[in-house]
Amino acid sequence: GDRILRIEGRALMGDRDGREALLHRSPHELVALDVVRKGESAPITVRVPLGARLHKPLTIQDWTVTMLLALAMLFCTAVGVYAAAVRPYDARALFFFGLMLSCSQMVSSASTYEFPHDLWVFAFVYHILASLTWGIWIVLLALAFPERFGWDKRRPGLKYTFLVPLIAWTILLGASAVTSYWRYPKQTGFFNAPDVVVTLVFSACVSFFFAALGTKLGTVKSRDSKRRLRILYAGALLGLTPLGVFIFWQVIGKIDPFKQSETLVAIVAVAFCLFPATLSYAVVTERAMELRMVVRHSFRYALAQRGVRVVFGICSGLIIAGINVLVWGRRMSLPIKLAILISSITAVVLLMRQMRIRLLRAVDRKFFREAYHAETILEELSDTVRTIVDEEQMLETVARRISASLHVSKFAVLLNNDENFRPVYCIGFEDPPKVELAVQSQVVDVVKESKEPPQIYFDREDNWVHQTSESELLTLKSIHAQLLLPVGTKQQLLGILSLGPKLSEEPYTKSDVHLLRSVAIQTGLALENSRLTKTVASEIAEREKMSREMEIAREVQERLFPQRLPVIAGIDYYGACRPALGVGGDYYDFLPLANGDLGIAIGDVSGKGIAAALLMASLQASLRGQALVGQGDLARLMGNVNQLVYDATPPNRYATFFYGQYHRESRIFRYVNAGHNPPIVLRRTNDGKVHVIRLDTGGPVVGLFPHAPYQEGSLEMHAGDLFVGFTDGISEAMNTQEEEWGEERLIPAVAACSDQKAAEIIPTLMAEADRFASGAPQHDDMTLVVLKLAAAN
Repeated sequence: GDRILRIEGRALMGDRDGREALLHRSPHELVALDVVRKGESAPITVRVPLGARLHKPLTIQDWTVTMLLALAMLFCTAVGVYAAAVRPYDARALFFFGLMLSCSQMVSSASTYEFPHDLWVFAFVYHILASLTWGIWIVLLALAFPERFGWDKRRPGLKYTFLVPLIAWTILLGASAVTSYWRYPKQTGFFNAPDVVVTLVFSACVSFFFAALGTKLGTVKSRDSKRRLRILYAGALLGLTPLGVFIFWQVIGKIDPFKQSETLVAIVAVAFCLFPATLSYAVVTERAMELRMVVRHSFRYALAQRGVRVVFGICSGLIIAGINVLVWGRRMSLPIKLAILISSITAVVLLMRQMRIRLLRAVDRKFFREAYHAETILEELSDTVRTIVDEEQMLETVARRISASLHVSKFAVLLNNDENFRPVYCIGFEDPPKVELAVQSQVVDVVKESKEPPQIYFDREDNWVHQTSESELLTLKSIHAQLLLPVGTKQQLLGILSLGPKLSEEPYTKSDVHLLRSVAIQTGLALENSRLTKTVASEIAEREKMSREMEIAREVQERLFPQRLPVIAGIDYYGACRPALGVGGDYYDFLPLANGDLGIAIGDVSGKGIAAALLMASLQASLRGQALVGQGDLARLMGNVNQLVYDATPPNRYATFFYGQYHRESRIFRYVNAGHNPPIVLRRTNDGKVHVIRLDTGGPVVGLFPHAPYQEGSLEMHAGDLFVGFTDGISEAMNTQEEEWGEERLIPAVAACSDQKAAEIIPTLMAEADRFASGAPQHDDMTLVVLKLAAAN
């Protein structure tokens, strides 16, 4: 009941005066106060000690609750800034930004006066204005999201009948609160409102928000808007209800529930985060998913990325503890104890992995059956499409299964005919659209260069499709394109799969795009193999004799070898293959890579003739499908090639294979040797001697085992180095006495002609092998690859 007039001789007009007077005081220091006692008129001076800041130490629970509240408020600020940055010209995003800044001030984790002295005014005013404008922002967002009311479009001025009073009341309340920094409201008689009134106004704003969402849920026509409303309604209901109950409990019951139970505070803080999270998703996302799909993806992520790790940690700890009890206390040698420990941990890892996969599948089958079936169909399609040889059957299978699994209403397959991309198979059209996309069009460039399949939204002005020409835009609209999938590689685009919108109008999820991309890649490989097989079959059918059939096959195989060798500064390279039976299973390739780098491949397929040549074609397609997409890990690349060759060949077929990449700038040659004859690098030392380096790091042959480990080797090349890769047809060339030429004769022959150009070294070495054979028939394919580094000046 006492009224303080002065503190240390300073008149007490507002909060600032009291804080300024006590700014540099210490705990327990006596402070002089001029006060007027209750019922008296004359002031008296008293001295009172300042209290300590902390009366008791903070506990772990205190720290936990404080961090949860602080993180929740920071989360609100972060998502608000993100939405405003992503959509700076969208009024809904800006309203959301203001609402999130207000939400971030609902709980004060620090006093305004704990900031630096120069920031007191800013911190105080910002906190007051941000927290009091909460009702305005949530009403504005309710009016604008996801689209305006019909009555608001017809009579836009009608909303100001309640917005203007709300804004005016907020301004007056904010002004009253802000002026207390300089002068208390009781002394000025300025506008003030009790906590009950403020709570009721905010409650009315929240009620208006929920009523607006519920009304729009029944009136909006767009399915996308309905999905957004359902997501936001669920998130707002779960996030705001616990907080509202606590606030009413505090205001009406005159009890602060936040001081009653720290556990309840933590639950409310975590639940509240659902509101900004769902609101951010509903405002920012291109196309919203159904609520069940959002829940599914969130559940799967938490289960796959977090839950299993927790379970794994708990189980591992229990097992290790059990081992300590059962093993370490007994008389066993240290190696036996370590072996038991390692075996147990390995078993746990494998068990947890299988449990995670089975649990995810069980959850999908139980709660998300339709999505599970779609994923299963697409995964099976990705595995089986490469086994279909007939092009028409393959395209029809791909189109119909994708359309059926994802409920795609419009589907078109556009293939490249060297000049344009034209529809060759369509679903959902009465007549196939007579449209085309030029090979040099902007749409084709986007499909080639995009890391992810491009999605199209004609109703969004900021979508990339509106940057294309009018003719391209009309073409995409005529086929109802929403997702474009490239078929082939970035260097050679064979076709485009155009998917229209789903019947539910839901967007394509990340898992959809991932599976569809896998299907498109396999379709490209199958299409390339199908065309190759079709070309070989059609040409063979035109010949009546086996000799002509072999000639056609030889011509086809020659086209698979490099036709042009790009000029690369600093290196001279060449390759050649001489089959034993017209066509063979030897393979070599040069792949131009980025930054002037070069990929070098050489392989030897088991067997001879047509069967070996077809496997050689499959090996080439597998390598190019992996190398030309920018695969940097050569060991992983070789593992993928091994899997593809294994799946496409009989069990008794395999190939020895060597692949390396020469980096021009660093002169580093990285490679993987899959059971092939180790290529040799000849290097002359300063004293004129020849040093031989064999490149043998790698792993087993490709195509024999479903899963095989590989290692990557590397070698720093020097100026003047000579690289020679060969197949066993060279090193195992036999004479009439069945003696092999061998590497002991090959290496001196290479050294003798090392001064020649690469294109001259190969015929020289083959001539030396023929001279040694002395007319004996060639029993195997003979292939050589030579690369020379320019000698130092």
